[in-house]
Amino acid sequence: MVDVQLGIPFTIPIFGEAFISLNNPVAFATLDFCTQVRVKNERANHLELVLKSPALTRVLINLLRKEGLSGKFSIASQVMDQRESDFLATAALLYIVDPDRIEPEVPTIMSKLQDRDFITFARALTSLSGGFVVCRKGEGLVSLEGKMDAFVHVRLSGKHRGVKEALARFSKAFPELIGSFWHLMGHLVLDGGSAIREGNSEKMGKLLTLESDLLYSLGLADLNDLRRLSQLNPNYGGKIICSEAMSGAVILTPKETLSPPHYNRFKFSADGVKEIG
Repeated sequence: MVDVQLGIPFTIPIFGEAFISLNNPVAFATLDFCTQVRVKNERANHLELVLKSPALTRVLINLLRKEGLSGKFSIASQVMDQRESDFLATAALLYIVDPDRIEPEVPTIMSKLQDRDFITFARALTSLSGGFVVCRKGEGLVSLEGKMDAFVHVRLSGKHRGVKEALARFSKAFPELIGSFWHLMGHLVLDGGSAIREGNSEKMGKLLTLESDLLYSLGLADLNDLRRLSQLNPNYGGKIICSEAMSGAVILTPKETLSPPHYNRFKFSADGVKEIG
């Protein structure tokens, strides 16, 4: 029987999330905000989970079965949004399964997940380790050692843009550019990883802003989005979060900067999922 209370840290994509369908890398970060989640299971001959995503449900059931676990699992929290509930449930169940034991299976699992489920699964894995990670479909995750001395201002939105449609329109309009453009976006993520390892907040902010400018050129951000990113002074830079699983904005600032309206202020955190009761 399982009955455990967990503190699950919030994670966000910071580079490259719009381009995972092109097999580009993506970077995630853990923030110093935790949600309390209680995981229980009732005795039953079969294994039962309640998630919105059928693909994530299949993945988690297979992993739980390999651990010899059965029963009806329930994951309770104060979060009402179903997509975020799937993130919390995935993180909680991966914690129970033992991440070290499933590590060899992660590349295969992630190669089969589509955009929204890929982001949710990668965010959940990031929450287990804490800190920063970079990953690519079929390659698993790599932790990035680094400490960023800056505040992170996050504004999430329920509005979701058609990412794949925008990429397809750009590819059709500029077929001679797409190879170089997608390659550039991949290297931007890798440069972001270098900024994290260096602890270089100013460089990271400039890369965030560059990605937002490029998203604007693709039709995935508008001028009002870009104006909002510059409303804090001083700031290192900011970007639009744009994926099938999550949308919003992130602004990176020095510590003396006040929070703008409708944004929540956090710090990057190296802490992962913890048992709290």
